[in-house]
Amino acid sequence: MTTHPAPHRRLLLTGLFLALAGTLLLLDRPDDRPRTAATAQPALPAPVADRAAESPPAPATTTSVQPPARTTAPRKATPAPRTPAAEPEAVPSGLPVSGDGPGGDYAIQRLLDRTTPADLPPVLERRLVALATRIWIAETTGTGRETWPAYFTSTELRAPYRDVRVQAAIARRADDRDDQVLVRLVWAGAGALGDFQDGRPAQVRLVLHHNEWGPIR
Repeated sequence: MTTHPAPHRRLLLTGLFLALAGTLLLLDRPDDRPRTAATAQPALPAPVADRAAESPPAPATTTSVQPPARTTAPRKATPAPRTPAAEPEAVPSGLPVSGDGPGGDYAIQRLLDRTTPADLPPVLERRLVALATRIWIAETTGTGRETWPAYFTSTELRAPYRDVRVQAAIARRADDRDDQVLVRLVWAGAGALGDFQDGRPAQVRLVLHHNEWGPIR
């Protein structure tokens, strides 16, 4: 007579059989084999470019550029207007403008005074200048020539001048002599044809004779 195992023992054997079959199946799969330390490779970090791509870009900061502050350049000082320089006084060879009349006589006198230093006492110079003025008027107009007959050999004058005026005059020693003086004159007058001219130069030589001054040629 055949004996059959108990039902619970039959179930236990069936479970063991299935567990053994599953274990064999797992051992046969290559992907499920355990990896060793030699074959296992550490995970490499992602490239920098990839990380930069992955990381969101930093928000751009807007920097407002301020224009440079304007600096007001200091204004240049406006030069003071130039005042016209006083015109240099003319020398006797370039006397003031003709036609000034008696108003220009003082300027001519100043010019003559500056030509040579004075070498006579002022009182004597004024007296000799007055004498030479009378002599020159007699020379140009004929009036008063009889006062110095030795000087004027002829009392007649063919072409006398009119409106003669001595504008300026100075007296200086002649050749450093004490008894001779040269008086330089600037005079004006109208000729025989009526043409008036001023700034005419002239000279009269005076000599001291018997304590009196008189003209000589």
